[in-house]
Amino acid sequence: MQASKGLRGVHVLWMVIAFFAFIIGTDTYFIIRAVNTFPGEQVRNSYVLGLDYNREIEGRNRQAELGWKAEAGVINDGRAALVVRFVDKAQSAVTGLDVRASYFVVGGGREDHVMLLAESAPGEYRVYLEDAHAGRAEFTITAARGDGETVFRASKVAVIP
Repeated sequence: MQASKGLRGVHVLWMVIAFFAFIIGTDTYFIIRAVNTFPGEQVRNSYVLGLDYNREIEGRNRQAELGWKAEAGVINDGRAALVVRFVDKAQSAVTGLDVRASYFVVGGGREDHVMLLAESAPGEYRVYLEDAHAGRAEFTITAARGDGETVFRASKVAVIP
């Protein structure tokens, strides 16, 4: 009597092992790609920021006492520009600030671009985004008075055309 050359138990075992090896390998590849493109951190020094949480709350309280409001957006007047307008409690323009902004384009890695905004009109600060790539960008805007201490901080999500 001759042995059957059909599907045997050892073949099924190797097919199951190959199937799970393929699934685990594919999942590992996608997990590594996802973590490398966005590690899940909103700030690079999240541990230190957590330790300084009380200082962050004090800064927000000082900012609320000022009563300033800020409007920010990206406009396109031939070139993409970030424009930020500051007004105080009385809706008067806030002038003479040292305004800085940093941003990164979502999906474009975590490279931060840092810029200094110039006052283009009373209370209006502007910078052209020369090296900006089109896409959804997350901006962090800070304003300081002459002593260099940050008195206002805001975040804005905008689309760069």
